[in-house]
Order: sequence, then structure tokens, then C-alpha cells
Amino acid sequence: MIRTFSRYLGVQVVAYGIDMGGFLLLSIVLGPLTANVLSKIAAGIFAFIAHRRITFKVHGRGDGRKQLLKYALLLGLNIPLSSGLLALLLPWIAPAALAKLAGDVACVGLTFVLSRYVVFTHSRSVESP
Repeated sequence: MIRTFSRYLGVQVVAYGIDMGGFLLLSIVLGPLTANVLSKIAAGIFAFIAHRRITFKVHGRGDGRKQLLKYALLLGLNIPLSSGLLALLLPWIAPAALAKLAGDVACVGLTFVLSRYVVFTHSRSVESP
């Protein structure tokens, strides 16, 4: 479990680079909440592919479509949750990127547990202790 979580965090660091980079670029034009949604979608596409192959070591086509649907639903839960936290934190924390970071950190544990036990369940390789 510790190895899996370490791989999860490694992938999430890269995905978060996509998320925060997109947020910083898009928020100049679109505002923080819209930028948050669009950057999370871009990061989510990368994260699904990387978590499937690297974090949970799922290979082959097996449950790919089913996992994609579940991951999309997870992303559909994460986006409003993180956007809601962002909206709540914006009046209290400046700049907006720091408020986003605080809200996103609060979501990491929940998304790991849901990814591990709901999304990537059947095809996951058995991890050694």
C-alpha cells in the first residue's frame, strides 16, 4: 500500500503541474473557477492514463472502458468539490493559486482511496508486501 501511495503521489505531482500550470494561464483570461475546472479536466486525462499504467500497474485492455467511466465520475466528484473549496477559500487566502493549492491538498486522500478501491479494482496487479 505504501508503494502504491508513493507512485500515486509521484503521478499526482506531474498531474498537479498540469493542473496548476493550466490554472495560472487560464485564470488570467477566464477567472479562477472556470480555470480550475478546465485545468482539472486536462490533468485528469493525464492522471487516468498514468495511474492506470504506473500507479496501479494495469496493463492490457481489460477493464479500460469501465475504469475510464469510473475515473470520469471520480473527476466529476473532484471538480465540484475542489471548486467549492476554492470558492470558500478565495475570500480568505490570496493569491488564488494558494487558495487552489489548499483546496486541492484537502482532496488528495479522498481521491487516492476512491481510485484504489473503486476505479482500479479488478485488473490491478497484486502488490508484494
